[in-house]
Amino acid sequence: MNQIFFFLESFRKSYLADLATLVNIDCGTHNKVGVDWVGRWIATRCKDWQADVKLMPLTERGDCYVARWRGHGSGKLFIIGHLDTVYPDGTAAQRPMKTEGKKILGPGACDMKAGVLTGLYAMRALQHNDFDSFGEIIYFFNSDEEIGSPASQKLYLPIVKECDAALVLEASRANGDIVSARKGVAHYLIKVKGKAAHAGVEPEKGANAILELSHQIIAAHKLNGIYNGVTVNAGIIGGGTRANVVPDEAHAHVDVRVVDPEGMRAISESIQKLKDNVTVKGTSVEIVGEANFPPMPKNKAGAFLTELAQQAARELNFEVNDAATGGASDANMIAGVGIPVLDGLGPVGGLDHSPDEYIEAESIVPRTALLAELIKKIFENQEKLKQLRG
Repeated sequence: MNQIFFFLESFRKSYLADLATLVNIDCGTHNKVGVDWVGRWIATRCKDWQADVKLMPLTERGDCYVARWRGHGSGKLFIIGHLDTVYPDGTAAQRPMKTEGKKILGPGACDMKAGVLTGLYAMRALQHNDFDSFGEIIYFFNSDEEIGSPASQKLYLPIVKECDAALVLEASRANGDIVSARKGVAHYLIKVKGKAAHAGVEPEKGANAILELSHQIIAAHKLNGIYNGVTVNAGIIGGGTRANVVPDEAHAHVDVRVVDPEGMRAISESIQKLKDNVTVKGTSVEIVGEANFPPMPKNKAGAFLTELAQQAARELNFEVNDAATGGASDANMIAGVGIPVLDGLGPVGGLDHSPDEYIEAESIVPRTALLAELIKKIFENQEKLKQLRG
């Protein structure tokens, strides 16, 4: 049996006890007290396991931490996991961690307390096996990923830019796939200004903003698929005051997903051009918004990271495939600054953000061993990785 796998198997009960500790704490993004509690727990564990730990305080969000392990080799690897969940206060008490058959359920069990622990236990396994053929392994703990990392990314992007590669510890897909590509995300607000009038007495004196917004939404949805992998969705609409008033205002929030930077530029131009085609006389259209997450395409360096993960899995006697997904994560931000990145390296799980969120208990040890072996392979192949980055 692989030595790392054997070590992790012997620590299974410890992992599960730690998982219960973290899952059973309310730590929604806006609960700074809860997120900070989890962060301090993680920081203490990292220090106990011989990392240099730095607190990166935030005022309105939970504090972030960065842990560094230094070896006797060369190269830098960046690992990231997040401390926050989406759940409101009281959820942990209502639904504490439990086991049902082969699944472990609880708020944040999959997204992503198990992933955070997988990173810690992978590092512990590497220490136990005396692996120090690296320059530095940097593990960043993000406090606001569930709302897009607005504060945390300002702290971690300067660090990740100095690294050779990055690994994100979101859960593996429900079928076991790791994530080698993610779509980029942009949000737009379509605002229509019209003219109010009495809808019964003199509607002809008005200009119906809701009617024009309807035309704009139809035009936006016709952009679906106009570029490779592009999706457009009007998800929130509003406008008007009363049924007997011609509405003088209406608006819609539009979500756009793309697979590559070229698609992002093209769809952004197309979205902005919608305002030049007004159908309802007397109305005007304004469109504001921008890309929130850059695309994470599967480039040559990313494909090589995938190959290394697949090699590591085979050596552990299982197979792993990779997938592209429409959802965004910190991996998008990392890809946006040109660093090769692989995601979905936590245990197998699914149904995130729901009462049925789970991880598969039997995936914990294999996936933690996979991460540890992948880390080793990245440092063993760092010269080729640098060549592929160009």
